[in-house]
Amino acid sequence: MPGLISQDTIEQVRQANDIVEIIGEYIRLKKRGRNFLALCPFHTEKTPSFTVSQDKQMYYCFGCGKGGSIFTFLMEHESMTYTEAVRFLARKAGIIIQEKREAGTAKEEYEKLHYAHQIAIDYFRSLLHSDRYQPLVMPYLKETRWLTDESIHFFQLGIAGDDWDGLLNHAIRKDLFPADLEKAGLVSKSEKGDKYFDRFRQRLMIPIFNLSSKPIAFGGRALKKGELSKYINSPETPLYSKSNILYGLNFSRQFIRESNEVIIVEGYFDFISLYQAGIKNVVASSGTAFTSQQARLLARFCDKAYLFFDADSAGQKAAVRSVDALFDAGMEVMVMIPPEGLDPDSTTIKEGAGGIEKIKLKAMPYIEYRTKDIDLRGGEIIAKEKMVKELAELAAKIGDNTRRQMFIDSAADRLQIKAQNFYNLLTTTESANADSRISPPTKKIIDIERELLSLIIGHPDYIDAVVEKIVPEDFQGETQRKMYSLIITIYKTQGTLSESLLLDILEDKQMISEISSLVKLDWHGYNIPVTVKDYIRKLLDFKRERIIEQLKAELKESEKSGNSELSRKLMEEISDIIKRPHDHK
Repeated sequence: MPGLISQDTIEQVRQANDIVEIIGEYIRLKKRGRNFLALCPFHTEKTPSFTVSQDKQMYYCFGCGKGGSIFTFLMEHESMTYTEAVRFLARKAGIIIQEKREAGTAKEEYEKLHYAHQIAIDYFRSLLHSDRYQPLVMPYLKETRWLTDESIHFFQLGIAGDDWDGLLNHAIRKDLFPADLEKAGLVSKSEKGDKYFDRFRQRLMIPIFNLSSKPIAFGGRALKKGELSKYINSPETPLYSKSNILYGLNFSRQFIRESNEVIIVEGYFDFISLYQAGIKNVVASSGTAFTSQQARLLARFCDKAYLFFDADSAGQKAAVRSVDALFDAGMEVMVMIPPEGLDPDSTTIKEGAGGIEKIKLKAMPYIEYRTKDIDLRGGEIIAKEKMVKELAELAAKIGDNTRRQMFIDSAADRLQIKAQNFYNLLTTTESANADSRISPPTKKIIDIERELLSLIIGHPDYIDAVVEKIVPEDFQGETQRKMYSLIITIYKTQGTLSESLLLDILEDKQMISEISSLVKLDWHGYNIPVTVKDYIRKLLDFKRERIIEQLKAELKESEKSGNSELSRKLMEEISDIIKRPHDHK
């Protein structure tokens, strides 16, 4: 909870971390003027609308409206609690924080689920190194998979044993309940009663981590021959959504960003083999069809993707299935083909990093790869027609107009047809302009209220002047009224105000988004004292009009009821308000 760490410590942690550097570890930021721009990590988009201000240490998305501070980003993107975000950034900055813990405070749901996964990792690893299982499993890892002790340790590999409730009993001794483990996807409940049993048994266990390297799931490879499912993954949980996760990205994202390219493989051991060989700009799709969420996640780190799947037909079909999402995310796609009969894992074992680099140098652009089996000079009209339609559909998913045009030109040249054949099939319109801007606010009351709040958040020296004339009840917008009340409270108790203070205290996501949008309003070049006074006048004018309208409504009702005395008093009151000098001048 926010109250467990002093505000002075929070400020120290905030000042020791740069929001551009921290967010840049999760998404690929590009400098645009004074700010940084990226594809939003919180919603699907083809053109960047997510901005990060280094000056204000804030982020804001013009597309979905989400925004906040460095702490808010970690809470939203990494599902951290506020305290976790502060602790995480304190560790990065080498700051030791003292926390006062309240007795009896319950663990946050996410913390408990992460804890359950860490307990499972420790348990599975202990079994792998036990006298019972080590002689059975280590030869497979070292002699078949060629993994080193360092890799086994680094990737925290383990084993689920033969027992039906081994993990369950171990976790209970670590203060976890069966219901917690079920929610984490680590145990299952019997259909016939309230008994629980381990979900994973007799499997090599590969932990799956989020971008913060917190454990969120497992992949389990069968050890016993004859198993129907070679691999079993954790089910969907509050921590784990398979369509959003790429195995190994927590290990490789920095290498991907630095090289501006990624090698995509299918399996866990494909990834581990390449990484162990020193090829570290790699991720694994965990054997599923590549999703748009995964593609957009990768697009935040690099521009080019190399698909490196098995040489068999199933692997190459998987490559084709992955392409739609990658092109849709705006990435350039190349295809690496391993030697016949090999997969990336076995190729790495046999050829080493040098062999992989040679395959990469021979990688084909996707258009060339997709059309390599067509007789381009022969009379395969039907095959060409199908390919034109397929590639036109891909072209339609490329948001950038220049890149789409280059794709079509390349496809037309490859198929030896006119580019117009593709344009005739295109149905998409131009992508939205990347240079989204805040449109000038209309001067209705809510806009006036928002702009006044924006002014005093950015220029707290004028709060006293506003508070002298305006009370919270003068605001018509409920969100604006609450925000103004909070501003007054913080200013009176803290003696100062900043957007960071507001965002750290707030828990309401709508208000966090509102504040983030307000601080993006640019008051540069305005005469601030005059502007503040002008907005106070506007707000009080709206207040006068509202009071007069209310009195007129009451006058109408009194006249209907024949109450002449009340009607006379109301008319006098309306007249006095109209004649009264504005008290804000």
